[in-house]
Amino acid sequence: MSIMQQGLTLMATGMAVVFSFLVILIYVTKFISTIVSKFFPEKPLPVKLAAQAAHPVPSAKPAAAGFDGRQNEIAAAIAAAAFQRRQ
Repeated sequence: MSIMQQGLTLMATGMAVVFSFLVILIYVTKFISTIVSKFFPEKPLPVKLAAQAAHPVPSAKPAAAGFDGRQNEIAAAIAAAAFQRRQ
């Protein structure tokens, strides 16, 4: 066998092993997902919370992107961390 044939054989074997491992991983993940969802189902949201999540009430002032209306809490946390860092 030439070196080229050995390389192609090794490549094909490696690709087959990786492909089979990924296929097995997919089926094992699906199986575990069904087992977990069967024995540990998600608790449904109360009707009031579910309605609020489906139709949020718009705020009077739009929040900055990424803050979700908690700018003061985040600013206080940053200030506290900066203060601790300086000491």
